Amino acid sequence: MTIGASHRVQPKGQSAIPAVRGRCAALGLPSWVFDSSGKLVEGPTETGTAGAWLGSDAIKAQVLSLVSSRTERPWQRHTLAEGCTLVALEEKQSRRSLGLLVAMMIGPELFVSEYFESTCRAAGLDASDTRRAMEPLACFPERGVDRVATALGWMRDDLSQTTRDRAALGEHGVQLTEMYEEIGLLYRLGRSMSGLKAPEAFVKTTCAELAATMPFGWIAVKFIDDSKVAPRLRGLLTLDGALPCPITEFDRQVTELVGGMQPDRWTLLPASDGALLSVMVGSQVLAHPIAREGRVIGAILAGNKGGEDPEISNYETQLLDAAADYMGVFVENAGLYAEQHQMFIGTLEALTASIDAKDSYTCGHSERVAYLAQRLAIAAGLSEAEAERVRISGLLHDVGKIGVPESVLCKPGRLTDDEFELIKLHPTIGHRILRDIPTLDDVLPGVLYHHERWDGRGYPAGIQAEQIPLVARLLAVADSFDAMSSNRSYRSAMPRERVLGEISKGAGLQFDPALVPLFLSLDLAVYDEMVAKHRSQTVVMPREAA
Repeated sequence: MTIGASHRVQPKGQSAIPAVRGRCAALGLPSWVFDSSGKLVEGPTETGTAGAWLGSDAIKAQVLSLVSSRTERPWQRHTLAEGCTLVALEEKQSRRSLGLLVAMMIGPELFVSEYFESTCRAAGLDASDTRRAMEPLACFPERGVDRVATALGWMRDDLSQTTRDRAALGEHGVQLTEMYEEIGLLYRLGRSMSGLKAPEAFVKTTCAELAATMPFGWIAVKFIDDSKVAPRLRGLLTLDGALPCPITEFDRQVTELVGGMQPDRWTLLPASDGALLSVMVGSQVLAHPIAREGRVIGAILAGNKGGEDPEISNYETQLLDAAADYMGVFVENAGLYAEQHQMFIGTLEALTASIDAKDSYTCGHSERVAYLAQRLAIAAGLSEAEAERVRISGLLHDVGKIGVPESVLCKPGRLTDDEFELIKLHPTIGHRILRDIPTLDDVLPGVLYHHERWDGRGYPAGIQAEQIPLVARLLAVADSFDAMSSNRSYRSAMPRERVLGEISKGAGLQFDPALVPLFLSLDLAVYDEMVAKHRSQTVVMPREAA
């Protein structure tokens, strides 16, 4: 069942009849309460002999007769006998009955009437005993009945207006609370929308915020597997709450539902219409589409509503609709960010590949160093976002070699002191090339200091220990490992055991001693695959032909 725009449901009228009955009791007026259909709901509260007379069949029949013959007048009077008058007070709202109260006014004249004697005999009551029991109620002589009836009508009107006013105030209070909750939720979601690097965290936050604000058993967000969705969100199902069904089947049904949704229409699946998803969870399911560029790429879903009212309200559809709009904007921004980031990384990889290609022996070196440094950063406790910045620094760490003559970079055999001084310039050259790019500020220390040593004997600055930025310390281990593991123009690759032994011996001398054991514990399977791939891409030219 697909539904478009809707309006807030107006609250049902609240009757003032209970308040009128309370006032009548305080005045000593026995009363009968009827619902809007004319069905007796409550009789007089008096007990004992008085209650027996008021509850007798004769009295009840005449009260019911008055109710069945009531007119459109605001109040209607009916005299049973001198000293005994019924007043019917009906409450209406927009021409709809909310209920009816019948009050009995008793005066001392009743007790000397034949009517009183006959109703006592019919009820099997002693007239003298009944008179004594009812004398406290005989406060309304016949001459004042009209005035009292008029006053009761005024009281009914005043209490009815007061009840409506209170209901309106209560409804306004509910609306203000809902608006406050909605604004608060959207404010919190808005503040979370900056996390474009980890879009799945925003999706998880959205589910949690909605679950905390709304009375549903579960909130879910589902994205389709499509190029319009940010890579980290494609096919993702995020759930907050407890599903009353297997999540695998739920995911399948939700995927099918999202595939058939329209961008601008929310969907309500009633629990009784046979839809597999609603049957599976045993409740109504509300789904709002998440769209990008006019296409549905996902949905926010809610089900198994709790609380007093199991029906999904307009407030809840509006709140999910607003959250879905926020989600759509966020997903579009996250997609654009992912595309731009991929383009940025692709540009860096192309740049570093061109630099590595100056020496066929170093093909893929920067990519491998970037990977190893990223894994070491994660092992050292850095976040994924921080480790990604380390990876970028690894991709760029040798960019300064563009300023080193190829005759020096590719020279077989030992370098002269002058040639080595040229090699030692590449961190400074790389830093100078990249320093005016604001987005690379945090990766520049790795470019500049990756050849510094823990013992202070490195270059270009000769700094030591923790004076060396962490990103540079991470790169130093990764760079040395790959250099020793690769064929170079002046030597062949060293065996893995020897390379790891050299790394171990360098702890506290060349490398940060805290990072070495972490590096030695890394799984190098992916690294070895990268080495094999890069070797297959390398064509080593003879030196005399180069």
